[in-house]
Amino acid sequence: MEKTIHLIEDWGYIEVDEDGRLLHASPDFCKNFSINKEDCVGQSIHAVIHGMYGRRRKKVFFGVISGINCIIRVTRKEQREVYRVLVRDGDIEHYEMVSFMHAIDQAKMNKKKPHAHKYTFEEIIGNSKSMKTAKELAVRIATSNSTVLLTGESGTGKELFAQAIHSISARKNNPFIAVNCAAIPGELFESELFGYEPGAFSGAKKEGKPGKIELAMNGTLFLDEISELPYEAQGKLLRVLQEKEVERVGGTVSKNIDIRIIAATNRDLGKLVEEGKFRQDLFYRLYVFDLTIPSLRERQEDLLPLAHYFIDIFNERFDLEVKFIDSRLQEWILNYEWPGNVRELKAFIERGMNIVEGDTLSMNDLYFTPLATANISNRNITPLQSLEEEVRSAEINAIQRALEEANGDRTIAAHKLKIHIASLYRKIAKYNLK
Repeated sequence: MEKTIHLIEDWGYIEVDEDGRLLHASPDFCKNFSINKEDCVGQSIHAVIHGMYGRRRKKVFFGVISGINCIIRVTRKEQREVYRVLVRDGDIEHYEMVSFMHAIDQAKMNKKKPHAHKYTFEEIIGNSKSMKTAKELAVRIATSNSTVLLTGESGTGKELFAQAIHSISARKNNPFIAVNCAAIPGELFESELFGYEPGAFSGAKKEGKPGKIELAMNGTLFLDEISELPYEAQGKLLRVLQEKEVERVGGTVSKNIDIRIIAATNRDLGKLVEEGKFRQDLFYRLYVFDLTIPSLRERQEDLLPLAHYFIDIFNERFDLEVKFIDSRLQEWILNYEWPGNVRELKAFIERGMNIVEGDTLSMNDLYFTPLATANISNRNITPLQSLEEEVRSAEINAIQRALEEANGDRTIAAHKLKIHIASLYRKIAKYNLK
């Protein structure tokens, strides 16, 4: 008999919090998978959906619920994630599931366009007051065609905001072209930005080349680190903004262009104008909308959600199942100054995820980094100890936590710690634990 794959969306759904703990299960979900809601609430998502092939970073992935093969879609709903079952059939063969997922991936590939944006506002993590204010203002200005100047410290996510603004603008179906003004040598900048005609200079392609401005036609041109734009090129960019036309290097004909400029900088452009390093007329052309992206120091409540977000990313990349951050590391994260902002936090989490064992990221996974002793404010944070003391503290914390979660049952605690029961008794005696 031919197998049938049901492509309907009434198998139900579950909702989990930012730590992956189940908050709600729909009646349909409980009925279709013979699950008691009261027994599941508070459990980890991995206790309900097994396998998690592709896991939480993907919007559609494989999973097994109550022994039944499923294809599941995950979406965000404020600070929650909603897992909805798309396909459920206990008799689906693995190759059929793979075929279905391949069809989905192929459809996505067919929709992709060159120079498409990658990020939307839903993917910018943060619900602090300062971040909400920044996102709300960005959403309001996204519908305009006016120039936007994004300011903020290095690593705060200015390009993410630029892409998110583009993603909901009237230009969203057209190219998003990003240019790092600091990464292109001054002598090549004009040819990169404005393009060049055949034979314009030695080494030029004989067919010529369109510049970034032409490639962004009808879309958005993102100029990152605009403060590093060569002074002469600033004048030509000003002409593009004023006349809405561009002339290639070595060319004699101007082309009309229709683009939106989003610029970004981590420097004070006003001060650079006073020092004669940035054109005043260009500054005022860029300074139509000024949006400041807050630093991590200004949105401390976003630190742990961001840390868990990056853990999810590296879980998938490294094929891990880390679910928790221990209390001591959480305290450290909340007290560190993060001068490198989100970029530094991501690198910090990646460093720990490379050596972590088990389901919990701890200080023991990060003891070797100088970040653990640098730029920490005096907010009663415990200073870094010697390696031996750090390992001792980590073991004690892990044992105490396992015993607490096992309600004192040492056999269960040993299982959680993945050690023999005899080893657990020896460590309890060694550290004089109860």
